[in-house]
Amino acid sequence: MKIQEYMQYDGLGLAHLIKNKQVQASELLELAIQRVEIANPELNAIIIPMYEYAQKRVKLDLNGPFAGVPFLVKDLFQEYKGIPTSYGCQALKKLPYIPEFNAEIVNRWENT
Repeated sequence: MKIQEYMQYDGLGLAHLIKNKQVQASELLELAIQRVEIANPELNAIIIPMYEYAQKRVKLDLNGPFAGVPFLVKDLFQEYKGIPTSYGCQALKKLPYIPEFNAEIVNRWENT
């Protein structure tokens, strides 16, 4: 799959491709990373890329309706243990604040 084809799908479409074994979750992740690398210099939307984390996670036995579909996490009450977060606050960026536990929503994503 190429980036142009990847961009034609929404999350449900990508999940369907994975479920029907038309594409590997790891392939989608690499396409998502490529797309981020193209778009983010202009958008500056992704402050802390979690590529390594995602590349490790995609190797796990994932389940759930969106298993294997790459997605972004907003830096707002969606803390990942060990990953700096700031809630968009300059003071927390300067500290930096590094959570010691996952937010409940993160635990739920990881357990589905």
